Amino acid sequence: MTESEFQAAVIELARYGGWRVYHARPAQIRPGVWATPFTGDAGFPDLILAHPHRGLLAIELKVGRNRATDAQLDWLEVLDGQLVEAATWRPEDLNYIARRLHKDMHV
Repeated sequence: MTESEFQAAVIELARYGGWRVYHARPAQIRPGVWATPFTGDAGFPDLILAHPHRGLLAIELKVGRNRATDAQLDWLEVLDGQLVEAATWRPEDLNYIARRLHKDMHV
């Protein structure tokens, strides 16, 4: 499973569970060169998921041997516990992800 496929699966699970989803997509800045424009510190999580009854999640997605960078870990550490649940999710976590996103739902 690619990271793009994994991300699409997580977003689909989130939307099914009534979550609001935010993801900043890269843009092509010139032929063959892609970047995600931002102002501030690098490493912001891949997804921000918000639900009126189930909380606010900051999620970094990783597939295969990919590991979170120090900048990504710094963001997750700062966000976690500050009214936000922050985590790194992998494809092998899909059963947990479905349970977390549909907590208190009968699915």
